[in-house]
Amino acid sequence: MGQKTSSMARKVSQSVSSMFGSTNDSETGPGFSSALAITPFVYTKKGSRFYDEDGDLAHEFYEEKDIGGHTVMEQHWRNLTPEGEVKLPIPRLHMDFPVVICEAPYSS
Repeated sequence: MGQKTSSMARKVSQSVSSMFGSTNDSETGPGFSSALAITPFVYTKKGSRFYDEDGDLAHEFYEEKDIGGHTVMEQHWRNLTPEGEVKLPIPRLHMDFPVVICEAPYSS
């Protein structure tokens, strides 16, 4: 049982390391740094918030307008700047990572 588990783990780790960490010297050349290798981790993401002209950061902005004696909140879309790339506090695994990390036992 222990040998089967370790051999399975070895096969998985070899396939993952060959996919994400191997380098082909004929394409990259001798000066290739291993730090540039593709990793299964994601360190940044595209931000979903916007900055307005005052420098406030939010998902949505609203303006209060007075229409015929009624106060109405209207969504504001002008002069907004996207947040850009946001650094993640904890690296995540890429969604196309080809290995099941943990399989929980099924109990009924």
